Amino acid sequence: MLDFLIGVIKLPFLLLAWLIKAVIVSVVWLVKLPLILLVWLIKLPLALTAVVLAAVFGLLGVVISLVGVGLTPVLGVGLLILPIGLALLLLSWLVAKLL
Repeated sequence: MLDFLIGVIKLPFLLLAWLIKAVIVSVVWLVKLPLILLVWLIKLPLALTAVVLAAVFGLLGVVISLVGVGLTPVLGVGLLILPIGLALLLLSWLVAKLL
C-alpha cells in the first residue's frame, strides 16, 4: 500500500519531468535543424565544385600525360609535356583527398 502511495505521489513529478524534457528537446531541434540545413546549403556547392574540379583536372592530366608519352620519341618534346600532365593528376588527387 505504501509503494502505491509513493507511486501516486511521484507520478505528477515524473510526468512534469517528461514534459520538460520533451520541450527542451524540441527547442534544441528547432534551433539545431536550421543550422544543419544552413551548413549543408553552404557546403553542397563547394563539394560539387570540388568534384567537378577533380574530374576536370584528372581528365586533363590523363590526356596531357598521354600526349607527352606519345611525343617522347619525337625529339624528346614529350618529356617537357609529361610533368604538366602528372602535375594535373597530382592536383586532381589532392582535390579529391581534400573532399
